[in-house]
Amino acid sequence: MGNFPVKQVKRSIRNYESAASDILNSSHTTYMSKVERFVYIAKSDPIINSIVGPLLNSDIDLNSIHSLEATDWIPEFNLPINIDEQIAYMMKMFDLMTQGKIDLNQLSFAIYRINNFSQCVELWMGDVAVPSLRELSYRLNDLIEDEVQGKEEVSAASLQIFNYGSITATDGGNVAIGTNIQQTINYEQIVNELMEKIKVSNLVSDAQLPEVENVIGEIQKEIKQTEPSVSKLQKFAGKLYQVGEEGLLKLVTNAITDPRWGQAVANVMLGILS
Repeated sequence: MGNFPVKQVKRSIRNYESAASDILNSSHTTYMSKVERFVYIAKSDPIINSIVGPLLNSDIDLNSIHSLEATDWIPEFNLPINIDEQIAYMMKMFDLMTQGKIDLNQLSFAIYRINNFSQCVELWMGDVAVPSLRELSYRLNDLIEDEVQGKEEVSAASLQIFNYGSITATDGGNVAIGTNIQQTINYEQIVNELMEKIKVSNLVSDAQLPEVENVIGEIQKEIKQTEPSVSKLQKFAGKLYQVGEEGLLKLVTNAITDPRWGQAVANVMLGILS
């Protein structure tokens, strides 16, 4: 599925904006259910995943913004200056919240130190969610105006409004294989780093490692094409799932941040879970 009907694109974006609005208008009792719906759409809707998938898979360092151990006072809340990184921070936090890995009540209390969980969450939403969701809405509306209006179909590539295709790894951090790999970084080195992570994960047997490395190479070759084949990318995602199931797919997707790969993975997972 390389192209999406315009009606489907507009409907998906409208639904996602509604989900974002629901978060901002929710109460302390209901905000988590609204966040869960927002994240679910980001992961399950192929169109929305093509747009915001790179944000969910970005390797933003949350500990550089604040400690994730919300057991004590957090003296500094270092929100990124770059708006794309702010949105990525929000998306990553929402994702961790839905997985039960972050308790926003405790975290926001550690930041703001107001003896009322509801007020602390409201302050965090005001500092993080309000500006991030506002900017995301601007981007989505600009996307409709620039790439959707007047067309019958829209390609997955034209939905890329966030660029997380650069290499950000240093000293064992995550690597990112995307559409704009810096020329000073050797591709072979990138694959080697990813393969080392896969070996350490114990998700793949030693006998399967050559097959996994070959698939990763094929993915990168396909992404470099002007119009990558979504069916081929889905085939590669299926192969990785067969070898290491969801754990391997997640590890590889943390490195390959191109939205078209994210779309292919989402399509495969939807097929498996349906």
